[in-house]
Amino acid sequence: MKHRIVVKVGSLAVTDENGGVSPSKIKSIITDLYELRTQGFLPILISSGAINSARGLIKKPDEKKMTISYQQALAAVGQPLLMKAYIDALCEFNWPCAQILVTHEDFKERKRFLNIRNTINRLLEDGVLPIVNENDTVSFEEITVGDNDQLAVMMTEASDAEKLILLSEADGLFDKNPKGPGAIRFEEIDFRDDFKSVKIAAKTSVGRGGMDTKLKAIRKLTPLGVDVILGTYLEDKAVSRLLLGKGGTNFKGNPIREKSRHKSWLSTLVKNDCYVVVDEGASKALLDSHTSLLPVGIKKVQGKFKRGEVIQIRHKSKILAVGLTEYDSLELNLIKGKKSAEINDILEYVHSKVAIHIENLLLKKDEL
Repeated sequence: MKHRIVVKVGSLAVTDENGGVSPSKIKSIITDLYELRTQGFLPILISSGAINSARGLIKKPDEKKMTISYQQALAAVGQPLLMKAYIDALCEFNWPCAQILVTHEDFKERKRFLNIRNTINRLLEDGVLPIVNENDTVSFEEITVGDNDQLAVMMTEASDAEKLILLSEADGLFDKNPKGPGAIRFEEIDFRDDFKSVKIAAKTSVGRGGMDTKLKAIRKLTPLGVDVILGTYLEDKAVSRLLLGKGGTNFKGNPIREKSRHKSWLSTLVKNDCYVVVDEGASKALLDSHTSLLPVGIKKVQGKFKRGEVIQIRHKSKILAVGLTEYDSLELNLIKGKKSAEINDILEYVHSKVAIHIENLLLKKDEL
């Protein structure tokens, strides 16, 4: 069984403190991820470090005249340098990678969110390592107040990953600054903990995020049922050791899995006047085999809706399920009753081979 995990590395995990890419640090991370891949894991890498990779290559303005364009220029120069280092490290294992640059807005807009999900699914199916970073070159707010810890949380949700691993300098969460005497590391923390008793240390001089941003990000994910592990990148096999429980802090997710939250989200967004009517075969497949809804099983499309909206699935006069559609009403009208292989000849853009994916489908007998 394949286990999807999202691994987020901070700037200093892949670059030198004074600037520039660190090939040795990147090789260590990739070697560890490749070993996990051979054990059945499907890693998705969230990598900071573009801005710090280019330090020294772009003239630094006077502190009083420091502008956002300076950071954007650093990101533009540093991102390809960072990716080249990843590609060089991956070549040893004949492991292809893909660069995905996103902003927070990409996750808020449904169509773009679906495109991210479908791209990640396809890359993982084809054995490609997705390497994700914020698109700092064109983003304004993300550079000033955003951070890749939050991006990692959103990517964990978008990819339906089982765990999120955050690599930082500290080996987990401590009751006070771990660099001070007598600091105690928390081995496991319940999803209901609000961290009020913890004294948060300052962020690093390079990264935009610190322990505070990490805890805020963690608190958005663990209530949804996903475990988050926080640990150091300074140890050998940094990710593997954390998955084995040999260090770091494990933030336990809500025992009520994210699936229930996702189903509740679907049921609140359904458009009751928009639906598709399916044939007997599709009805049986949905109810008995829990499959995705294919265009070939659709007989009728009712109402006007956009791709990414939640519609009903009906058989005769009965509501079977609701689901998030991969196509708008006009497109579904064109491909209804058609086999997936025929879609390429009908539509200019083929978003998916299914009309509604099983992961975005809620059966009435389960929740409605």
